[in-house]
Amino acid sequence: MHKAFVTQVDTAGTKFPPVQRKKIFCGVCEGSCGLEATVQGTELISLLPDPDHPNTKGFACSKGLAFGAVRDDHNRLLHPLKRCPDGSFEEISWEQALDEIGERLNGIIARRGKESIGLYQGNSVAWNFGAFLNLFGMAGALKTKHLYSAASIDINGYWMISQLLYGSNFLNPIPDVSRTDFMLCLGANPAVSHGSMANIGRFRDTMMGVTQRGGRVVVVDPRRSETASLFEHVPIRPNGDVWLLAALLKVIFDEGLEDREALLRQTTGHEILREMLAPLELRHAALASGISVKKIQQLARDFAGARSACAYGRCGISIGPFASLGKYFLDVLNIVTGNLDRPGGWCFGRPFVDLETLMHRMKSTGYNRWRTRVDDFAEVAGTSPVVSIPREIRTPGKGQLRAMLVVGANPASSSPAAGELREAFKDLELLISLDVYQTETSRLAHYILPPTVWLEREGFPIFTQSHSGVPHAQWVGPTLPPRGDTRDDAWIMDEIARRIGIVPADFPGAQVLGKLGLRLSPSLMMDIGLRTGPEGDWFGLRPRGLSRKKLIGNNGAIKLADTVPTGILHKRIFTKSRKVELDHVLIRGEMKRLLAYDFTVDSRFPLSLISLRELRSQNTWMHNVPKLIVGDRVQRLRIHPQDAERYGIEDGDPIEITSHFGQINVPEARISDEMMPGSVALPHGWGHQGNWERAVAVGGSGYNELTTNRVDSTDLPSGNATVNGIAVRIRSLRVSRAVA
Repeated sequence: MHKAFVTQVDTAGTKFPPVQRKKIFCGVCEGSCGLEATVQGTELISLLPDPDHPNTKGFACSKGLAFGAVRDDHNRLLHPLKRCPDGSFEEISWEQALDEIGERLNGIIARRGKESIGLYQGNSVAWNFGAFLNLFGMAGALKTKHLYSAASIDINGYWMISQLLYGSNFLNPIPDVSRTDFMLCLGANPAVSHGSMANIGRFRDTMMGVTQRGGRVVVVDPRRSETASLFEHVPIRPNGDVWLLAALLKVIFDEGLEDREALLRQTTGHEILREMLAPLELRHAALASGISVKKIQQLARDFAGARSACAYGRCGISIGPFASLGKYFLDVLNIVTGNLDRPGGWCFGRPFVDLETLMHRMKSTGYNRWRTRVDDFAEVAGTSPVVSIPREIRTPGKGQLRAMLVVGANPASSSPAAGELREAFKDLELLISLDVYQTETSRLAHYILPPTVWLEREGFPIFTQSHSGVPHAQWVGPTLPPRGDTRDDAWIMDEIARRIGIVPADFPGAQVLGKLGLRLSPSLMMDIGLRTGPEGDWFGLRPRGLSRKKLIGNNGAIKLADTVPTGILHKRIFTKSRKVELDHVLIRGEMKRLLAYDFTVDSRFPLSLISLRELRSQNTWMHNVPKLIVGDRVQRLRIHPQDAERYGIEDGDPIEITSHFGQINVPEARISDEMMPGSVALPHGWGHQGNWERAVAVGGSGYNELTTNRVDSTDLPSGNATVNGIAVRIRSLRVSRAVA
């Protein structure tokens, strides 16, 4: 319960502000790594890993450690901007910006209704609890179906399957890697990403620990990634994971390797599994996945026979045309082998703020409670899929999308069919962007409102706390004062909401309280949730419990347990039966669709393109940091030597990539046997426009210029975009030496 202060005095006797050392956590990605910030006055002296953090134990990556450069970037926006008729921007006051936005929104509402207003949240909102709560609350108060999330680009199937199986979108089990004997890792690269939907501190080292104690780690990936190179690597065709998982389950049932007692005790509807898998032929799955029948059989036997096992998967599973079915099979593999809710298996976390229970009680989670206006997608957790935005903007009728508030996102680059979305944004009557930079998206906005960054605002890891391998609690105040005239996203949204006569909250009675002048802040609502939850102090009745004040006053995270809890399934699950519910008509239909799916290669586009995450990139928003773009930082297409020879490509050649939907040029080819033949990999998040100078200067091209937003190309149950396994052809743009 302390902060370190050191007062400095120069030789002339002048006192400098005291040096403070604050234990905080990183707000860049799902790692939420513990950091120690050294601050003097308004200046950040350093960011270093926190050796005392219970989960990350002295680890942090280059992105978090370099984030001070984002806060101090000369390209950072520090004042509200308004678009001029000639397309340039002028600085205006907050009062003018908010009043004009309010006036324009009220005009649109009067003509079109509240349902014509849309909101878009980006990946970074997951580490900004005020923005997260106010966005969902604002959409609820407006009663609009136009709430969009970057989750529908890479993870909507997770939310949907969790609702079906466990009764809540946000109740997602995690792999208990620290205690497992066998880890099967599909389509994930934790050595670079540091984990997604699994906040396993020091993820790489924890996986290494499995093999060091005599266990196994098998990594399934089209590419011998940084993670795969450390363990047993099984190459797979892009989007083949769903076939592999189905085949593993078929072998388990055909050979009687399932844990019948666990199925009877923990689930309902498990009988459907044999019925669904019966028509599947292993040779068919082997062709679709590129993995031999013999290998599939042995992998199934080894996984089912391990003392404890966990199957974990991320983007390789969740951004293909059968993302939801793949996630269903992933969970089912853990369940049928008896590894759900047991040490070393597939376990539920221990959040210190039980957001899952709070949202369930407020009926804020669900699936298919309504359908989208144009494409008839089922809603997922109250959101519509990003792929629909251009059609929602351009299709006339009641509920047509006419205004959009974009928070912490760059969809004009990161969305599928990015070019089409950019053009559609130009048709909006009003586009408002909350962004620290003038990006590919915000440069199209009528108003850009500059928010604080995570170092400048109060925070707790609202999203990752439920996925932590070592349960802990941390709530921090602002590390530094805001630069310029920036304001917290939550404050900005609340001020906009005031001007259109609503409260950005969707709990019962929120709007009535607002009319009485009472607006509960996000921090107060979360503090109430914390204090009345399982870890709370119950307003003093449990002196050893937690509160916001106690956590902010503690310099560092508080460890709650050594590992995730087990034997708690009946306490955590929200289904009516209090068991995992496996039988769903929708899943039956998806299995039939999978069995009828044509996975043959199109001779016009013979290669399969996958995206690639790089250690020093974070989606689209870290390329303006000098330390992260120094050295040999070029966007490169990875290609196997056989494919390079076939298409006449040499190492370092500039490459043209063409898909059914677009064409881009990439600066260089990297020929490497890390790729499975027939597959190529391209880092995403490159190809910038706007006024962030370094990001634009690093060049490259946008991966999403090659993707589509067509309805029939999505994961149909969840509306999640398909941005993996894109059929492409390539050619070298090398100029011959003679011509040169």
